[in-house]
Amino acid sequence: MDPAQFGYSTLPMQHAPYGPILPKSLEGSNSGKVAVITGAGQGIGAAISESLAKSGASIAILDLNASNLEQTMKTCSAFGGKVEAFGCDVTDQNRVEEVFAQVEKQLGPIDVLVNNAGILDQRPFMMGTFDGFWRQIEVNFKAPLMLMHAVLPRMRDRGHGCIINIASRSGTVDVPMTLGYVTSKAALIRATHTLQLEMELDGLDPAIHLYALHPGGVRTNMGGAGAAEDVKKKYGDITDEEFYKHLFKDGPPLCGQTCAWLATGQGKELRGLFLDCRQDVSKLLEYGRENLLKENRNKLTVNFIDGYCNEP
Repeated sequence: MDPAQFGYSTLPMQHAPYGPILPKSLEGSNSGKVAVITGAGQGIGAAISESLAKSGASIAILDLNASNLEQTMKTCSAFGGKVEAFGCDVTDQNRVEEVFAQVEKQLGPIDVLVNNAGILDQRPFMMGTFDGFWRQIEVNFKAPLMLMHAVLPRMRDRGHGCIINIASRSGTVDVPMTLGYVTSKAALIRATHTLQLEMELDGLDPAIHLYALHPGGVRTNMGGAGAAEDVKKKYGDITDEEFYKHLFKDGPPLCGQTCAWLATGQGKELRGLFLDCRQDVSKLLEYGRENLLKENRNKLTVNFIDGYCNEP
C-alpha cells in the first residue's frame, strides 16, 4: 500500500487540541449531561472519557473487563464529576440493556453515546478463519448499531442526544490485510449518514445529531501491534516500512477533545458527516453545511467518469 495514492492535505492539519476544542474552551460546556463511552480502558477511549469528564459531563465508561477501567476511572474522577465503570461485552445485547438501565439509575438519562470499542486482526482474508473476520464486523459494526438501537428511543423521547461513532480513515480506502476492519468502519460511516437522514424523517434533526469521526493517526495498542507471526513470515513486517511510522503522529487527546466539542452541540452543522479530527472544525463550519451537502463532501461516495452517474 502506498499512502500517496490517497493524497496529502495542502491545508494545515491539527495534531493536538487547538482553539475551540481546548479544555479551557470547553470548561463546563457539558455540565449536566451523561455520556457513555465504550472501549474506555485505554488509548483513545480513555482520552475521550477524560475530555468529557473535563468538560463537566457525568460519564459511564465501558470495557470488556471492568478491571481495565481502574486508571480511567481514577483519572476522570479527579475532575469532580460522577464516574461509573461497567464491564460489558458490547456484542451482548442483554448485557448492553442491563448496563444502560444501570447508567440511567445511577447517573441519569443518557445524552451522549460514543461508540469507540473496536478490534483489528491484521491478516489477509484467506489466511484467517471466517469467524475471526466476522468477529471484527460484530465488534466494530454490529455493536455500535446495537447500542444506537438501544439509546435512540431514549433520546427520541427526550428530544435530544448526541452519538459519535469512532470510525476510521480506513473505512474510506482499500487497505490489504485489514478486510474486517475497513469493511466494518465503512459500514459504520454509511450508517451514520443514513441514520441522520432518519432523524430528519422523524422531526428529530438536528436535536439528535450523529457523527462518524476518524480519530487521527494514533499509535494505539490495536493499530500499532502489527501482524501476527505467521503473517509476518509470509509477507514481512509492514510495521517496519518507513511510511507507516509517519502515519501515526497524533495523540489521543485530539480525538478526545473533538468528541467533547461535538457533545456540546457546537458542531451540529456537521451532523451526519464523516469527520477527520485533524481537520480544523472552524474551517469546516466556515465552509458551511449547505456547501458540504451540495458538493457531497465528507461522505462516502463513488466518483464515476464524467458523463456517468447513478440513476435516480
